[in-house]
This record gives sequence, C-alpha cells and structure tokens, in this order.
Amino acid sequence: MKKLKFKSNQILKLNNQIYLPYLIHNLPKNYNKFPINSIIKIKTIIYINSNNFTPKYTQNYISTLNYSNINSNNIK
Repeated sequence: MKKLKFKSNQILKLNNQIYLPYLIHNLPKNYNKFPINSIIKIKTIIYINSNNFTPKYTQNYISTLNYSNINSNNIK
C-alpha cells in the first residue's frame, strides 16, 4: 500500500501523479467530465489529477494555492 504524501500547499502526490486540491464549492466547471478514477475525496477536500488540466492551468493553480482559503482546511 502506498502512503499519501502531502506537500506544504496540500498538493497530493500519489504514484508519481499530482492531484490538485479543491473544496466542493470551488470545483472546476467541467469536473463531471473527468474520469472517476482521477478524483480522490479525503474528508472535505477533493483532489483531481493534474493530467485533466493544461500544464499552464496547473502551474497557475499551484502558484495561487498559498494565497487561497484551502490551506485553512489542512488535513492532519
């Protein structure tokens, strides 16, 4: 069994895949079109595999994570 690795900004890395964190009210508009096996829910945070997004979107999202409210919902 693999251990979940969280980075300081709550990005999840699992099996060399990066998952971006979202709160339920901040999900991307087209999230329902993503494959179900690319979505992980842990407590109140929903992680979506970054392969579902463009590299530019992923980089922009990661750079703004430190300033978002998602960090107030840390998983411990």
